Amino acid sequence: MALEPIIKSTVHDLARKVSIIKIAREPRYRRCIAVDETKLCVKKSHVYVWSAVDVDSKELLALEASYGRSSLNALIFLKKALRICINKPLVMVDRSPWYR
Repeated sequence: MALEPIIKSTVHDLARKVSIIKIAREPRYRRCIAVDETKLCVKKSHVYVWSAVDVDSKELLALEASYGRSSLNALIFLKKALRICINKPLVMVDRSPWYR
């Protein structure tokens, strides 16, 4: 069940945007990465979708979904995102309490 009605043009716009996403394949030097999460309602359950993107190349480094948004979930996701980096880049996050 969708939260809002979905129209054909919205699906088309989303598909066009998703098709141009570059996914990082090999570990390399990264200056800065941006991490964010969003809360979605799927079949009456809340799911948190985490994403990490290289700020310079706009490559997707990691994408994960979880049922929780604790410090442990954030730590596990950040470790997964940093596996594709050969250095320790600057990690940009919002001011949420689960990022310590």
